[in-house]
Amino acid sequence: MTKKSAVPEAAIRILNLRTCSTLSGRSTLTYQVGCNAESEVYIRVTQNSGNGQFNSDWIPLATIDKLLTAHPADKPMTSRVMQPVFRSKSANSPAFLFACLLAEGLVKAGVEKDSVYLLGDIETFKRAMSALTAAGTDLNTAPDTPRQRKSKEHK
Repeated sequence: MTKKSAVPEAAIRILNLRTCSTLSGRSTLTYQVGCNAESEVYIRVTQNSGNGQFNSDWIPLATIDKLLTAHPADKPMTSRVMQPVFRSKSANSPAFLFACLLAEGLVKAGVEKDSVYLLGDIETFKRAMSALTAAGTDLNTAPDTPRQRKSKEHK
């Protein structure tokens, strides 16, 4: 049985390919930011230097934005805010996505405790991705090249 992606890979143009540390700092994640033909932005984790498994589906920025902004602005948040995106999927996926959001500035570290975060600057990120989209940025590799992924999703 093959895994069905939420968004077909061919439909996504890669705008950014980056790495960041996991929230624990024990491994490095590789992630992509992309857009579809309608310029809707998506994010996904593609590799983990450690052993943690994860889900590599494209996650719409609109969904991420909705979850982040629905959280009370005066209350710190954790990666659990991303759990609705990954119901019945790898337990690492929310924290790994959250690490990418931290690296991109969509969330920022709180001052009180190490494991809590505050809403970052989503609008600046959106403007940067809009500029890459408008410039025609496309970091896709050849479509026939198989995607390399160290980990598969937990079932």
